[in-house]
Amino acid sequence: MNLISPRAIFLIFVLLFSVSAHSKFSLRRCLLLPITDDVKGAVSFKVFQKLEFYLKNSKWCYYKSNSEILNILGAYQKNLKTHLANTEVLKVISDRTKAGSLIKVDLIPHVKGIEVEIWVIADNGRDLYFKEKTLLETNDIEIITRTIMNWLEIYSRTIPYDGRIVGVLGNQFTIDIGQEFGVYPENKVTIYRPKYKKKHPLLKEIVEWEKISIGDGKLFHVTSSQSHGKALNFHSKEKVRIGDWVLIEKEKSKKGADSIPFKPVDRDSFGKLGTLGLFLNIGKGSATSTQSSTDIRKINGLVGGIDLEGELWVTREFWSSLELGQHFGTFSADEGNIQSRGDNSVSNSLFKWKFGYKYLPIGFFYGPQVDGYFGYGRRKYGLDTQTNDGFVETTFAGFLLGVRGVMPIHRLFRIFLNLEFMPSPGYTEKIQVYGKADGTSYYQIRFGTDYVYAENMSIEGSYSTSSSSAEFGSTNKEVKYKESLFRVGAKFTF
Repeated sequence: MNLISPRAIFLIFVLLFSVSAHSKFSLRRCLLLPITDDVKGAVSFKVFQKLEFYLKNSKWCYYKSNSEILNILGAYQKNLKTHLANTEVLKVISDRTKAGSLIKVDLIPHVKGIEVEIWVIADNGRDLYFKEKTLLETNDIEIITRTIMNWLEIYSRTIPYDGRIVGVLGNQFTIDIGQEFGVYPENKVTIYRPKYKKKHPLLKEIVEWEKISIGDGKLFHVTSSQSHGKALNFHSKEKVRIGDWVLIEKEKSKKGADSIPFKPVDRDSFGKLGTLGLFLNIGKGSATSTQSSTDIRKINGLVGGIDLEGELWVTREFWSSLELGQHFGTFSADEGNIQSRGDNSVSNSLFKWKFGYKYLPIGFFYGPQVDGYFGYGRRKYGLDTQTNDGFVETTFAGFLLGVRGVMPIHRLFRIFLNLEFMPSPGYTEKIQVYGKADGTSYYQIRFGTDYVYAENMSIEGSYSTSSSSAEFGSTNKEVKYKESLFRVGAKFTF
């Protein structure tokens, strides 16, 4: 029986959820579609005016007034919301206005506020570049507008290029941005060619762009809306052609002003499939055996190990994760009448499978977050068996509950707090010493910070303390295990 290789599975996945990256019009040419609000325009008209003013003065988009589409939509006023969801209608609008980013906003009144939803749709009327939704507990026009503007700023930083090449003559080229976007002569550029754009399998949003590097060059003439440059170094046999992408390197102009680069991917934007983290731990662990109220025996020592965590974003709110860990150490006598001589080798392991819901208080994926989750957890404490002292390899396993809060304190730093516990986990022993437990408990507290090191990588530093215990009422005996660990590692977004 021939098995499909992981590489083949990956290729199949890419083919299923990848489409051509070609777009007729630049994503930096945007159009604000008429806003619907289900209350005869009482709110939408004011919001539209403020958003249009913002877009006309933005530094990321050439705004196209929607006056050109009034004739297109004139026949649809009675059912405008339905027709703005029609792919063919959107394609016609894009063709007429030459806009590559169609901005669609819906406002849905609620008893205690208003639901705000935004889509940024491609020029084919089908592909989704960006989507956000939140329920605001207010009808204040300024708050509604600011929420949408913040979303659009996030979207602007996910655009994978600064400009597109619109003309080629030999090794010289023309791009569709100029001084209005902070571009100056002598700016260095890198040229890429788009190949595919990948869709999230469930959200159907564009989450990643595949491209190849063509070469490097420099601009030599810049007007208000266009720039001219020359390719100096090529990275492949391919030559520059119309439709290629250009990234502008930050560089000072001859006048001393800083050019403003457009970041192809924002560190704070959503649009990936999940994260994978690898972490190193070091700290202190202990095991305590209570034989009676006057006979308490404790061993402890240094513990170190490795954790592996993977999280999959099933949708924007729902996620699932898997956590594995293996920690090693050597415990020695700390207090009590320890009868066994020599050290106790320790090999602790953990397994957690979680399912959670992510609440976004202000509607931004990388803003404040509060996650609630449940799942299955298992903690094994692999001590050498010392029957006389009451130490034995034990396992706590069962239903897991938790909550996690995340708060940005700076564009590059986020602090977090994670609380979880197992209500009455199952208790088992490798060799029976105590027997069936009458009461069990497990909890873990972790807090720390994430530093955004790169667009797809963050560094985590955290401290955690965990405790597992089992009580045996018929004998008044108890065992307790603790770990207090410092953890550092890297998380990669994929």
